[in-house]
Amino acid sequence: MGETLIAIQQGDPVVVAETVTFLGAGSAGDPGACRRLVFPSSITPLLAPIVYSVGVNGNCLNPTSTFNLDNAVLPHPITGTVQTLGTTKAIRFESTLEDVVVTEEWEPEAGASMPTSLFRLFYEYLINGSLVDSVDGPFIQWEPRDRTDKIYNVEILSLSVGGGSGEEQFNVRDIREAAGATLTLDGALSTLSPTPTGLIDEVVRLRMKIVSEAA
Repeated sequence: MGETLIAIQQGDPVVVAETVTFLGAGSAGDPGACRRLVFPSSITPLLAPIVYSVGVNGNCLNPTSTFNLDNAVLPHPITGTVQTLGTTKAIRFESTLEDVVVTEEWEPEAGASMPTSLFRLFYEYLINGSLVDSVDGPFIQWEPRDRTDKIYNVEILSLSVGGGSGEEQFNVRDIREAAGATLTLDGALSTLSPTPTGLIDEVVRLRMKIVSEAA
């Protein structure tokens, strides 16, 4: 039986331009500032900016957790392993800003995570996202002003109330009383009256894909 030879031709090497990103030791932004979402002014109907605040005193209701954000959005390299004839090699593909999905989470504190009215504003942005041109823009702008002075163009991917982190569902009960008594809240929600306002008592998650940093 003849010997079979397999020739593997090595392609030309791919040269990738290297960029080095330094976040620095310090922080940016104002810890007391409220985040914002801003709908494109050229879209009809025009939705008012969403300021993450509650109450007449303007207390901020920024999320309790934000994933893939420090003092800038954080891309993560895609890594894996490949089995070769001699050993196992690690492979790595560099991620870009456009690969990042940011998740904001509001966890219930003292029985509530946010006013129902704030959730409804987020829902309006989610439902009307189809009006925004996702190819060339303009885009919804996300301003995480408590963490950075950068502004990002984003596409809203999902919004959920309750359930696991991968479940996109809405367990909205719009609670106004607890055990026949008005809720006693702490923190940013403490100035609200649950009776006229309504409150969400589950985890709220908002997922956004970063498109670019706004000029």
